[in-house]
Amino acid sequence: MLVEPGQGTGKDDLVNMAYEPFVKLTFPAPYTSPNTGRVSVGFLAGRWDTASYLFNKTGGGNPKKKGGAALPVVPTLPYSSKAGAPERAVAQHLKDANTNPAITKPTNPRKAVPGFDLKHTLHRLQHDGSRVKANRRAAIATCVQYWGPDYATSVPGVPRECDEYPFASTYEGAAQRKFDQTKPADNFSARPLPKADNGAGGTILKIFMDRNRILDGFSSGDDVDAYIVSIS
Repeated sequence: MLVEPGQGTGKDDLVNMAYEPFVKLTFPAPYTSPNTGRVSVGFLAGRWDTASYLFNKTGGGNPKKKGGAALPVVPTLPYSSKAGAPERAVAQHLKDANTNPAITKPTNPRKAVPGFDLKHTLHRLQHDGSRVKANRRAAIATCVQYWGPDYATSVPGVPRECDEYPFASTYEGAAQRKFDQTKPADNFSARPLPKADNGAGGTILKIFMDRNRILDGFSSGDDVDAYIVSIS
């Protein structure tokens, strides 16, 4: 399916569509069909976008073929906490944030981070770079507060980075309260992690976003896209 660019809404040129194919069956003799007319074989909701940060943003040189289609489902981002997994430390951090938030920082006895069930999903933050930076600043400030300004180098031989969850690239990130006063404060987790694990986790997240055509999560206040995380 192709939708010519410029017919959608918002920065991602989003088009919501419905597809209902019909078929007409002709049975070979001596069989007869109970229905001699056209029959619907199902109904499929879908969407089309020409987001500049996703695959096929140029259409291979043909502007009329740029963009892509996706189904309106909530995909699951998989992380592994098993021995040998390159993102293991990231997965364990997220698992702690979900199942044992009392041991995570910042301290918040009412912490309940989203992203692990369909009622509390995550949403990609792409178009507001200043908000992404605000999320990162809030997370780094937490790492400095609890592990000291030298948290990145305090473990000999293990360079570290400040990992945050929800991700800085989500509307639910560490600075969410700054942008939406209806949201709870300190409802995130930050932790210094080995740089290698943090990088692997970031790579998995990027690939997941690209393959599932995850769009900027909100457009004019409407929930456009969402995803959840699964830890094995």
